[in-house]
Amino acid sequence: MTVKKKTLLFSAWCFVLFCIAVIFYFSHQTAELSSQTSNNLLKLIFERFGIQLNAYVIRKSAHAAEFGGLCLAFNIAYYFSFSKYAPFVSLASTVFCASADELHQYFVIGRACQVRDVFVDFCGAVLVTAVITVIYFLIKMLIKKERYKNVNRSSV
Repeated sequence: MTVKKKTLLFSAWCFVLFCIAVIFYFSHQTAELSSQTSNNLLKLIFERFGIQLNAYVIRKSAHAAEFGGLCLAFNIAYYFSFSKYAPFVSLASTVFCASADELHQYFVIGRACQVRDVFVDFCGAVLVTAVITVIYFLIKMLIKKERYKNVNRSSV
């Protein structure tokens, strides 16, 4: 393995750990602090864009976005580790982390362990996995098409 690939691999796994740490930080907030953070975001969105959103929608969207980002980070790391099944292993890893996150919240004051939040996290991860899988497929198709063109050019 080249130094460049080792550096990319190390950086990718550091990004995964960073994402997990950010999620853990937000999950470790008490219910009161978490609600305050959501309300501040709602206020900012209203002030900047004039859009009134529901706190529930913001919180669930944040869940999906956090774990969609974690799934992306896992995809990058697994791609550099072994590329064949990266999207699906990433999805499984993300769901595991979502379950562990909900279990962690059970022990935080005012928070709860909710299966529906794991489902929301799963949906965010599935969306990212679907997009990444389509991108992988399109890249493979373009590479095959380019190889086919090069083979035909060299045989003429």
